[in-house]
Amino acid sequence: MVHVELKDVYRKQYTFLWVLLSFKAGLLNAAGFLIAGSYVSHITGFGTQIGIALGHEEYTFGAELLVIPIAFIGGALFTSMMLDANYSKDEVPHYPVVQITITFLIGLICAGFATGFFQPDVVAGHTESSVILIGLLCFVCGIKNALTTWASHGKIRTTHITGLSTDIGLHLPKIFRPSGSPSRYPESRTVTYVRIATLVSFSVGSAMAAMLVPKLAYGIFYIALCISAILSVISIVHRRKVTSATQLTKNGGLYANVNQGNATEAHPK
Repeated sequence: MVHVELKDVYRKQYTFLWVLLSFKAGLLNAAGFLIAGSYVSHITGFGTQIGIALGHEEYTFGAELLVIPIAFIGGALFTSMMLDANYSKDEVPHYPVVQITITFLIGLICAGFATGFFQPDVVAGHTESSVILIGLLCFVCGIKNALTTWASHGKIRTTHITGLSTDIGLHLPKIFRPSGSPSRYPESRTVTYVRIATLVSFSVGSAMAAMLVPKLAYGIFYIALCISAILSVISIVHRRKVTSATQLTKNGGLYANVNQGNATEAHPK
């Protein structure tokens, strides 16, 4: 993840990042459904499912479903605690720590399959291992969605498309209107293009998971692991770059103030 100023969120150099994150979210969500029998990147319908389960006196199943929103919210809480703790506008937040945590957790999922703790032929049932797998995937998605949301000033969502689709439909007509046409919610066309690209990327990730899971089974998570590892490296490099630039700016300002003070002493009024 990278540290982005609000005015730069929709710039071309960051669009690829949002698209890649959305692709990974679609991949994880479809893989979670095909392998573990549950969607993991959003919690929209789970309140209803929990109510239905309890209404049918399926108390164990209802308790299992509770893992999904709790884990997702827990992931978002983790991100908030890491990025908002001792927050300062003069320092770059610890994005690499959060991104590396995501990579570690996906690696843990891969290790679970490799060691036989998670088994593709049984996790789709409501077993202990399936609940743990779903919980881990939801926790990962909660972290990554909160990380993207936090870094982009709340402008980008990558793990679900409900609000995204609404925004696209709301602003799509503006693409065909003359620039500068009056609107209650004025936005540039670039914003709509980025949203469309994010939506398409999520769908492509889901489609790829659907095609590869029958062939690779849990190997699909290795793709997510590679993407996450790349993002971790990008996050570390970017943070160092921005931190160095910030320090140079501070030192430059301090140097200017010292020189100004010396000039005042040399030429008193």
